Amino acid sequence: MTPHLRAEIDQVAEASIAALRAPSILNTQPWRWRLAGNNAELWADRSRRLDGIDPDGRLLLLSCGTALHHATVALLAAGYDAGIVRLPDPDRPDLVARIRQGRQRTADAFLYRAIYQRRTDRRPFGDTRPGDAVLDELRAAAERHGTHLHVVRDDQVTAFASAVAHAGEAEHGDARIREDLLAWTTRDRDDRDGVSPRSTVPDTHRTVAPRDFNLARPAALEPGTGSDRGTAYVILTVEEEEPSNWVAAGEALSDVWLTLTARGLAASPISEVVEVPAVRVALRRLLGGVGHPAIAMRVGVPVDDLEPVPPSVRRSGTDTIGLPGQP
Repeated sequence: MTPHLRAEIDQVAEASIAALRAPSILNTQPWRWRLAGNNAELWADRSRRLDGIDPDGRLLLLSCGTALHHATVALLAAGYDAGIVRLPDPDRPDLVARIRQGRQRTADAFLYRAIYQRRTDRRPFGDTRPGDAVLDELRAAAERHGTHLHVVRDDQVTAFASAVAHAGEAEHGDARIREDLLAWTTRDRDDRDGVSPRSTVPDTHRTVAPRDFNLARPAALEPGTGSDRGTAYVILTVEEEEPSNWVAAGEALSDVWLTLTARGLAASPISEVVEVPAVRVALRRLLGGVGHPAIAMRVGVPVDDLEPVPPSVRRSGTDTIGLPGQP
């Protein structure tokens, strides 16, 4: 094996390792990487699909898209373009993408550093609202992937809060969804996935109610002194409801989240509004029928005096990265 080819393989392997940090629905990490020559193949792991919450696999593909973007960011930080072919084989729909180290370029580590700083912060944010300039930057991050970011206007917040509340009520009454939530919030420590109680907060009164992750275990984080009054609510939308769009929405989510993290902001996803079909339709009406909602987020300024949110548990490279022919 030539040194040049060895370097390419090492680089795509490093990119797939960086992708271990990508966010995913309930931290299911529903992907596998296969290293094939100087390519890395990203495969959806259907065994980790949430049958109640995500029966169509939309959020599974969105989660795979976040991993794909994280890998791309790692290649850019190393000084290489990323050659990506998305959903390259119609006969193998679980092959989400093939990524290859491209030509050398000026290294860009701006987002790469944020990979290791990003957290899901479910605590109330402070009174200061993210500025228009950074919100425009987040819109641009979404647009890079053919996805749109809608910032919920003040006159839309009540309707948005109602949609979130309705989704919570509908899911609370759905036994399959409760089973998903219980299964992925009570994981064994050795599983290294799921939503840990140490990253959840007690229920507090907010304009937009937080999802209840504390079905079986008490929350560990204190909510702190944040009011949530400065929180911005954003919705990522796609043009069509196709698998390629859900992958792109995941890439956009990763780009937006890493960008806001690099700017000193914090966020947490609001996926329940797209998990309930009727609520997803209502959310589309709120957007004036333009685009299809892929996921929503709350974005804000973290309260200064709070302890950092602990990192989510992650599976190891040996669990998620293999060679051709390996399962």
